[in-house]
Amino acid sequence: MKPSFGPVRRGNIPVAIAADLRAQIEQGRLEPGRQLPGHRELAALFSVSVGSVREALSMLRSAGLIETRAGRGTFVAAQAGRRDALSPPALPLERKAIEELIEAREVLELQVAAMAAKRATAEQVAELRGHVERLEAAASSPAAFLDADLEFHVVLAEASGNRYLVRAMTEIRSLLEQDMELAAEIAIRRFGDLRVSVDSHRQLVDAIAAHDADAARAVLAGMMSRNHEFVLGLYALARPDAPRPGG
Repeated sequence: MKPSFGPVRRGNIPVAIAADLRAQIEQGRLEPGRQLPGHRELAALFSVSVGSVREALSMLRSAGLIETRAGRGTFVAAQAGRRDALSPPALPLERKAIEELIEAREVLELQVAAMAAKRATAEQVAELRGHVERLEAAASSPAAFLDADLEFHVVLAEASGNRYLVRAMTEIRSLLEQDMELAAEIAIRRFGDLRVSVDSHRQLVDAIAAHDADAARAVLAGMMSRNHEFVLGLYALARPDAPRPGG
């Protein structure tokens, strides 16, 4: 059987892409050792964004289904057919796990923002500004906003000049994705849309364009504080007896 690639249904696009590729690996259409098309080619074949492809491949890589070979590309792992791939943790995650993920994200992304402010090229700044426009267009749709937000933060991580930070950031955000989408829904119900977040993203890009690392960290810290308040609020609503943050 030959592999096949085609447009995926809307919704959680990275998960849909990952599930499609996983199925083809399990069915033998993508056999161990086979090289996958490049990111841009896969994005065109699936009719999705490059950011969605990056996130899907990150999930497959974490599951041990694929591997990246420096200078050569991405390949189906030799032991892929023997793994119980993409068995995500039950959602929502336990509160303790969420708190640890949030801590990890804060440490990681604050450093990414500071490094991007020092290293971002003019082309990367322009790309970030383009993603801010996508965020503004999606300000009333939690799913679309989250997809655009992921792409923004992938480019931000790439601007840090460290490939491993890109991978780590993508994997952490993948684990938090469902909770972040639910939090976005709550924010939209409370404020009408997510334009406050759009404005913060625009301020972050301005700080990066000005090569002001301190300002970039400060803006991103405010963004994450607001988002994490909503995420943890979900757990307070779901578990009335749960301790409050810091309690």
